Amino acid sequence: MNPSPDLVSSMLTEDSNHIDQLRQLLTREREALEKREHTSLADLIDAKNQHLAALGEHALQRQNWLRAANLPCDHQGWQRWLSQNPTLKAQMPAWETLAEQFRACREQNEVNGKIISRAQHTLGQLFNLLRGQDNSAPDLYNARGRTGSGGGSQTLVKA
Repeated sequence: MNPSPDLVSSMLTEDSNHIDQLRQLLTREREALEKREHTSLADLIDAKNQHLAALGEHALQRQNWLRAANLPCDHQGWQRWLSQNPTLKAQMPAWETLAEQFRACREQNEVNGKIISRAQHTLGQLFNLLRGQDNSAPDLYNARGRTGSGGGSQTLVKA
């Protein structure tokens, strides 16, 4: 079954709107992470998941169309599918715009992931310091021939 040009156009427009919303949410997420406003993150994650679910549904529909046409389920497959259907060829620019929006969104998500990773690393180091574990000390062999941290344990806080 070949979908109508109106259906494909509507799907691409909806996906573009979802990606725009997702990019805005990722920007707000980055700002919250930078300011360490963790209370707003749960709502942002819920909103992101809603947009991702809608995008996922459309991606599955596109995959079904590509499989029916015996084309690979990727960007190039979709381009071929659009170009092979004369009534859908006009959707190529909208697809390219959508693909670029998605790449930009993925880059934003990667930046947020790096911020989260850095925060987790810093927090882990702080916990280790509080527990008296110094990860910067080199591993040395002990009397039993096993490796262990060279520095002694100097707990800063005891409960």
